[in-house]
Amino acid sequence: MSTVLPPLAAIRVFEAVARHLSFTRAAAELGMTQAAVSYQIKLLEERFGGPLFLRKPRQIELSAAGQRLAPAITDAFALMTEAYAAARGGIEGVLTVCARVSFATSWLARHIGAFQLAHPALAVRIEATDRAIDFTREETDIAVFFGTGDWPGLQAHHLLHADFTPMLNRDLAARLGPACIP
Repeated sequence: MSTVLPPLAAIRVFEAVARHLSFTRAAAELGMTQAAVSYQIKLLEERFGGPLFLRKPRQIELSAAGQRLAPAITDAFALMTEAYAAARGGIEGVLTVCARVSFATSWLARHIGAFQLAHPALAVRIEATDRAIDFTREETDIAVFFGTGDWPGLQAHHLLHADFTPMLNRDLAARLGPACIP
């Protein structure tokens, strides 16, 4: 009997969730919604025929089957990454860009293709994260933050103007009153 592999997208999601032990952090890393991550894991578990994660209040852990599967999947992705890098051969380097999840998924993802076409010898790695980046400890070349640009030790460049609109529950808006909304 031959075994047919599940969709690679679901396997990739499994690897990220297994590594982070968090649907939320995996979603941020992959530039997906948490619901999309949950759906991919559900598809994989249905295909597998059993749970790969044990869901507990406010945390998850790998099931026994997940514990057996995760290291092999992680090794397989590392092997594919090495093979891809070797095949590209002419890459001058890797530009690592960290950006807030909302910016990475709504703006950066749409514009990165043009940059890649203009710089084909440079590989771009995007890390979608909502945590602060420490340039002294992480291999990050560029980070996109929202704010005034007054970050000690960093050089800031204005990229674009963005308007934000607060979304409030009707009851909360009523309690806070009109003074809370500019």
